[in-house]
Amino acid sequence: MNDEVKEPAEQPQAAAAKPKKARDPVRRATLVVLVVIALLLAWYLRADRVTPYTSQARVNALVVPVASDVAGRVTRVFVGNNQWVNAGDPLFEVDVENYRLAVETAEANYQAARQAVGAAEAAVEAANAGVAAAVANLDKAQKDYDRTKAIHDQDSGAISMRRVELEEASLAIARSQLDAAKAQREQAIQNLGDDGERNVRILQAKAALDQAQLNLSRATTKAPSDGVVTDVRLDVGNFAGAGAPQMTFVSTENVWLEAEFTENNLGHLDPGDPVAIVFDAIPGRVISGKVREVGYGVAVNKAPLGQLPTIRNDPNWLRQAQRYPVLVDFERPADLNPTPLKVGSQASLVVYTDQHPITNGLGAFVIRMVSWLTYAY
Repeated sequence: MNDEVKEPAEQPQAAAAKPKKARDPVRRATLVVLVVIALLLAWYLRADRVTPYTSQARVNALVVPVASDVAGRVTRVFVGNNQWVNAGDPLFEVDVENYRLAVETAEANYQAARQAVGAAEAAVEAANAGVAAAVANLDKAQKDYDRTKAIHDQDSGAISMRRVELEEASLAIARSQLDAAKAQREQAIQNLGDDGERNVRILQAKAALDQAQLNLSRATTKAPSDGVVTDVRLDVGNFAGAGAPQMTFVSTENVWLEAEFTENNLGHLDPGDPVAIVFDAIPGRVISGKVREVGYGVAVNKAPLGQLPTIRNDPNWLRQAQRYPVLVDFERPADLNPTPLKVGSQASLVVYTDQHPITNGLGAFVIRMVSWLTYAY
């Protein structure tokens, strides 16, 4: 029986190619995170200069201590604490009787001054008449003397020398009377001074009357502009001294934001740059504004004269950034009740320093997110 020769089994064809090694998901996620961090860092560095953002901003307004211009006992108080007022509204009033009497006295003095000036003007007119009479008398005496002297010179027997001497004495008397009349006229003119309403006595009396009327009008203290009165410290019966603050007035006509930016935020900031603002008191709203001005300096602790300077040792590796004030004007929406915004209200804002579509868009997104987050805190 013939042995069958078994053919060796064919070797499997080339081993299948080894499968590709699967990518490490951790490494991939790490790369994605690193890329995102790099993009965020690049955006932060860029945005910090072209669209600077700060959450350190507060509402400011002109705060005026309200005091009476004249002293007196308070008779009426027209406002309460934290009350809104309009320009010219009365706030409080002091006793007006003394000031009313002062006005009446000043009016009487003014009329008396006018009468005195009228009498002085009449005295000047009388003095002028006296001078005219003295001139006429002198002219007559001069003519009588000349005539008598001429006749005597022509015929000494016609008129005696005694008569000539009498006429000469009359002429001398007439001259002295004219001098006296002129002196009286000059005295009357000096006593009168300027005539009419320009006379100093009338001007003084009129000034005293105006001052008395002004004091009477100042007995009622009024609001200087639209705003809010707060910290009211007086009531009927209190004595209000002239210039002593009795309440505080907060103007609502000139309200602005004072935002604090770090030094590296200021490189591109200019007055007039548009601003997007979110107030903590008005969540969900983005208010428009613009930069009014950028602060030029801030106070730095300085040793008084005669003392050595104090050196502050900062152990931190990175020093704290210096901040500067930036004043921002904003537009209050017409439908917004002014009550939510008070002096000291906090806000966050972003400034668009130029036309940068990407950073401006990201800045607008960030400030919109902040406006939504203000609902929660």
